[in-house]
Amino acid sequence: MKYLVYCIYFLLISVLFTACTGKPKLTQYVPKEQTKIIYKDRVVTAPRDNINRDFETSLNQFQFKSNTRQTNTNSFALIIGINDYKQNSNVAYADISALTFQKLAEKTFAIPKENIITLINEDATSGQVKAKIELIKELAEPNSNIYFFFAGHGVPANNGYTYLLPSDMSAHSIQFEPSLKFDSIYKKLSESEANNIFVFIDSCFSGKDDKGELLYHGVAPVLKINKTILSSKKITVFTAGQSTDFANDYTTKKQRLFSYYLIQELSQGNTNLNEIYEDIRIKVKRTSLKKGIGYKQIPQIYGNKTVPLY
Repeated sequence: MKYLVYCIYFLLISVLFTACTGKPKLTQYVPKEQTKIIYKDRVVTAPRDNINRDFETSLNQFQFKSNTRQTNTNSFALIIGINDYKQNSNVAYADISALTFQKLAEKTFAIPKENIITLINEDATSGQVKAKIELIKELAEPNSNIYFFFAGHGVPANNGYTYLLPSDMSAHSIQFEPSLKFDSIYKKLSESEANNIFVFIDSCFSGKDDKGELLYHGVAPVLKINKTILSSKKITVFTAGQSTDFANDYTTKKQRLFSYYLIQELSQGNTNLNEIYEDIRIKVKRTSLKKGIGYKQIPQIYGNKTVPLY
C-alpha cells in the first residue's frame, strides 16, 4: 500500500510539471567531431556528423549547367554513398560525393526530385540497397534512362567476384549476399525496360581501405578478380579504377577523387562519356600519384561508350 501511495505521488508531480512547462521542445542537432571506437581486433571511426557542413563547402566548387531541355520525367536515379560503416573502416567523403551527384542529377540531368532515390550511410543497409535496386528496375519504362551511382567499399570475395558493401555488413560476410555482386546488380538493372543504364562506381576492389589497410583481417587481399561481363548492350559502366587500384579520397576537395573529376566534367553538360573519359582518366591518375606510387588510380569505362548520357 505504501508503495502505491509513492507511485501516485510521483505521478501527480510529473503531471503538474508538464502542465507548467509545456511540451518538450525539439532542439537543433549539434554535430560532433569524429571519435575512435576501439574493438578487440579493429579500430572503427564513429559516424561523422558534420556531413551538412562538408557538403555545403564542397558544393561551392561546382557550377552545374542547367539542362535547357524538358525535364525527363521517365528517367530515374539510384544514388548510394556510405562514409560510415558499422563493421569496417569508413570511406571518407563517400556520402558527400553521393549528395553532390544527386545535385548533378537534379540540375544537369534534369531528373525530377521524386524520381531520385538516395541512400546515405546508415540508410544504405543490405535490405534497403536490394529493395531500391528492385524498385528502380520496376519503375523504369521504355524511352527512359537509369542512373546508378555508388561510393563506398567495393569488396573482392574469395570467389573472384566483387561486391557492393552495404553499411550494415562486414567484408567477411558479403559473399553470402549474391544479389550484391556488382555483376548481379548490372544484370538486374539491364533487365529493366529502360533504354539505357549508366553506372558510376567509386569503389576500391583491392581489398584495402583508404589508408592501405586490409578489409579482411588476418588474410591477404584477393587480387585475382573475375572479368566483368555485361550481359546487355544498353549498359555503360564507369569505375573509379582497375581491379587492383585504390579508390582514393580527395581531402582538399572534401570528395572522393574519381567522383570529384567525374562530377566536374558532367556538370558542364557534356553527354558523351567516351569523350570525357580521357580527361577524367588523366586527372585522376596524376592526382592519385601525388599521394604516392602505391595509390595509383586509373578509371575504367566498359560497355556502350557512345550512347548519350541524356
